[in-house]
Amino acid sequence: MRKNPFEFKVDERDLNNLHKVCTILYIITIYSLMGVISYRQFVLHQPHEEWDDIAIIMTVNVIVFIGSLLYIGGGINPKKIKLRKLIAGYIGFVLFGLVFTIFKYTVLLGQELSLVQVWDYFLTILKITGILAIVLGILAYLGSRRIEKQIE
Repeated sequence: MRKNPFEFKVDERDLNNLHKVCTILYIITIYSLMGVISYRQFVLHQPHEEWDDIAIIMTVNVIVFIGSLLYIGGGINPKKIKLRKLIAGYIGFVLFGLVFTIFKYTVLLGQELSLVQVWDYFLTILKITGILAIVLGILAYLGSRRIEKQIE
């Protein structure tokens, strides 16, 4: 029998190297997209319609990536994390989003924000981070259950 000349044997070391290269290239790509979006928004002052597509693709990609890591990894079970730490993490997530939003509009875009606008941004951030936290928490829980079933 003749061996297939296109057959490629991969051992564990080769897979680890492949994972490292893919991870590094993924991170470089995401940061490059962030840079392109920031440059278009803050330097070129392009309207958001001209870079929204890139921002949406990047955002969905990062959210799916994090969700996939939580599900496939299965190492984080939200039931085993203290409620106080979960709430503190969520509050920190919301505050970071609010501070970044205020910084973006006031410093980077040079706009004045009223208290009503800040409150509206806060409520929007609260809703979006709440949905993200619930979805990622469910994925982490399901991943944890999946790993536990595999161990049994």
